[in-house]
Amino acid sequence: MFRIRWAALLLAAMMAGAAARDPNPRNPFKDAMTRNIYLTQNYYIGAYHYIQCWGSALVIPSSTAEAANAIAYYYNKTKAGQPVTLRASRPKFHTSSHFVCPNTPLKVGGQIPADMRQPLQVGLLNHKLSKVLATDRSKYTMRVGTGMRYTELLQEAEKAGMSVQLGTPTAYAGLTLSGVLATTAHGSGDRTTSGIWDTLLEITWVDGTGKVHVSKPSDPEFRGMVGGMGTYGVMTEFLMQMTPPSYTELITVKKSDKEMFKTINELLKITPHILIFWRPDVSSFVAYMLKPAAKGAKIAKNVSMTLLPDVRGQQEAREGFKIMSANMQDDSDAFEFLCPLQTAASLGAFWGSVNGKGVFNVTGPTNNLMASECDEHCNWNDNKVFFGTAQDVEFTAEFSQLESWISDVKKIFNVELMENGKAKYRCMGPGYLWIRFGSGYDGFTATNAGMQRPVFLQSTWLRSRDVLNRPSRYQYVADLIEELTLCKYNARPHWGKNFDRTFTHPRCGIRAKYPKFDQLLRLQQQHDPAGMFTPRLFSRMANKQSYAPSPGCALWQGCYCEKDENCAKDFKCVRAESFPEYRVCKPAIRKNEPGSLLPQIFAAMAGGKQQQQQQQQQQQQQQRHAQQQQQQQQQKRHVQQQQQQQQQQRRAQLQQQRQAKLQQQRQVKLQQQRQASQLLPAITADEH
Repeated sequence: MFRIRWAALLLAAMMAGAAARDPNPRNPFKDAMTRNIYLTQNYYIGAYHYIQCWGSALVIPSSTAEAANAIAYYYNKTKAGQPVTLRASRPKFHTSSHFVCPNTPLKVGGQIPADMRQPLQVGLLNHKLSKVLATDRSKYTMRVGTGMRYTELLQEAEKAGMSVQLGTPTAYAGLTLSGVLATTAHGSGDRTTSGIWDTLLEITWVDGTGKVHVSKPSDPEFRGMVGGMGTYGVMTEFLMQMTPPSYTELITVKKSDKEMFKTINELLKITPHILIFWRPDVSSFVAYMLKPAAKGAKIAKNVSMTLLPDVRGQQEAREGFKIMSANMQDDSDAFEFLCPLQTAASLGAFWGSVNGKGVFNVTGPTNNLMASECDEHCNWNDNKVFFGTAQDVEFTAEFSQLESWISDVKKIFNVELMENGKAKYRCMGPGYLWIRFGSGYDGFTATNAGMQRPVFLQSTWLRSRDVLNRPSRYQYVADLIEELTLCKYNARPHWGKNFDRTFTHPRCGIRAKYPKFDQLLRLQQQHDPAGMFTPRLFSRMANKQSYAPSPGCALWQGCYCEKDENCAKDFKCVRAESFPEYRVCKPAIRKNEPGSLLPQIFAAMAGGKQQQQQQQQQQQQQQRHAQQQQQQQQQKRHVQQQQQQQQQQRRAQLQQQRQAKLQQQRQVKLQQQRQASQLLPAITADEH
């Protein structure tokens, strides 16, 4: 019972997405300047905690006019000879690459070198560009600020009696609309609506001189904005095409991956809007399918999308996860016990909830079932409980490559993870591979530009920030899938998810993947004459400059290893057995020691439980102390009120006394005047 209890705690804590949560999470961005912990002085940080940005100045416009004035101001600085780099972002951004910062960002905790303080580096934070500017219910359109998050858009659409188009929002709703468009972030829709660009009628944006433009879908400036990373302008307003209020059906199925490609094709006949979580280590995947509700379908009340893992309640797992991440040794007993539970939870997350209870199948309002967020409570950006992060990468390939890619990934898991069957007990940590679907787009650097039938391939695995000085357990599996997808499949990395190494690979360059890349460069020259919007990483990529391997660079995803020195301590850079053309960092020595890890995990989690109890006791003491202080303050206020009342009474008495005295004086004076008037005739008579 002891083992089962603690294993269940570990399972629940690592993959809390399997439980439904509050369908109405709070909004921590109402006053980001004072309440958001990620914005401190001139620094702002990524949700994954890999990098933070610094700016000479942070500009926070609340309108297009304010943004234009600010950009014009800095453009005039450049004309006077002052170098300026300006990048639009938000106080807490969701990326692990360096495109987002005004200059090369820092690892968390780093210092700004003196020579980086010389040019003006400006962060334009758009979280106040988040209002609904206009609605037209007759045309089902909304004009909104581009700093609005998808969470807010879905809520505002519901208020306005409209629906966001099915399949277009990102699964994580905490992203800004402009960030989604600039990086080609997407939903899922096989050869149909699958991204925000499918819903836009106009983009209002400001160029590098401060001039305001309005572009329509047929304009090259519009098409360049999709996946253009804001390299020639700052987007401030979107005119969006919504639909009449609609309802959507959620269908959840779990399948074997034995004939995965065939099964996917069968599922796509049911609906094009599918998101897949895949765990090759247990030969299974789950498909979350959304489709327009049938006429007359039963509509559930209080429905919400609650797929993403929540950090609340995970205090017990932090220490256990830390041990699993820090110790590279195997314990077949532990994995044979924990892996089935962990992987089942990875594929058992509820997409939706009804009245707070998780459901696999339901029909509800479209706006409520497409996206959700956990924000400060996500287990990859929490600072107090789980203390995790994620290795999150994504690539866009052609659907025609999907069957081969699935086969190669299975090979990697079998050969690298399970050592051709010798270590079948192993499993990856919390996380999964995603598969989503899209349609081609006539853009320049959109990741789906010019494609026939794009498919989005994502790899997401949790890491412990307690042990970032070591790779996560079996990270070489994820690293190999990443490089294989980039190079063998010539896939395009997501502009907002991947690390710098994917954009500066020495043999698998990015620029060649985009036949119309030069058209984006021409837009830059035309609309940003001072080059203010061009980040350093973009220049390196455009100039085909590759990363320079350095000691430990693979640990921080700065490179793919070429030598042992590129790896962490006690790791070797070796050829992958499944694909020898690629190298990965593997532990120098790995032994299977049955029974070695599980007791440590239980003990650590017990300590975590005790720590949580201590924290709860401290919180209770703090609450009691706060209550005592509150009572004392109330008593003090009561005494002060009594004193004020007494003072008021005394003042009133004194006032009454003064008034009575004045009245008496007036009466005496009147009496004297009457007496004087009576004497006056007599005196006059005597004179005569």
